[in-house]
Amino acid sequence: MRRTVGWRGQVDARWSLHSGLYRRLLDARSESQPAPEEDDLFRAEEKIAHFVRGSWRFDQMPYLELLANLQHFRGPTRMLDVSLSPLVALWFAVEEQHGELDGADGRVFAFDVTNRRVQLDEKWSTYDIPWRESGTNTPWCRDLPLLWRPPSYNERIPAQQSGFLLAGVPKVYAGGNAQYRKAPGTSGEFWRIGEVRRATSVPTKMVDRSGKALQQSAEPTLTIRIAAEAKVEIRRRLERDYGYNPATMYPDLFGMAAEVRQAVDGAALLG
Repeated sequence: MRRTVGWRGQVDARWSLHSGLYRRLLDARSESQPAPEEDDLFRAEEKIAHFVRGSWRFDQMPYLELLANLQHFRGPTRMLDVSLSPLVALWFAVEEQHGELDGADGRVFAFDVTNRRVQLDEKWSTYDIPWRESGTNTPWCRDLPLLWRPPSYNERIPAQQSGFLLAGVPKVYAGGNAQYRKAPGTSGEFWRIGEVRRATSVPTKMVDRSGKALQQSAEPTLTIRIAAEAKVEIRRRLERDYGYNPATMYPDLFGMAAEVRQAVDGAALLG
């Protein structure tokens, strides 16, 4: 079976799989408070949409396009960046940080998004939030995320073969959290839903990489850890063989300025 996979690279393997908006909601809470739920995330989205449309008058911009632009300029949204290319995701997992993160292991995630692609039809092209009626106890919060491949709203989207994962905050029915096992196998302990939400803001179905054949009906989520000491060599080969470097991954002026600032702050251009 040919699968469609969304790949995501993170420079620190210890980081949770959280969208920018969810991470901010979680960081605003104490450890004793429960992790945010779908209702909390949706209310924040409504407030942001009202603020943006009221102050910047983007009244005619469809909601998904508005999110894509917010994401591009590092505004908080529920979307998770992925790429259709595993090599692009690998580059982001080993991207030079000019600081202590260069000494951290990286991580690559692989999400099976086969037959889960968003089309810009009447539902998804709306100016309102498309998932307003999805509810909190539906496949929106239980199934694997949907993949949206946006038009080329900016230069990075084609350069990075970009896509966005869209899903509700993880939720399970009572006794139905079998997809969140603490270890592979048919028995064992399960993560509580609060623990799941502190680890990921989208539903996942993690499987091990033991080499066992996956069933055709499986919807796996895989992760690979990248050793810190391998990052320099991986970056060298990605640039030599595929031309991947900050200039090609961030081809716009915004990316150029950010890379120059980071290099100067890290003394790479001043030493």
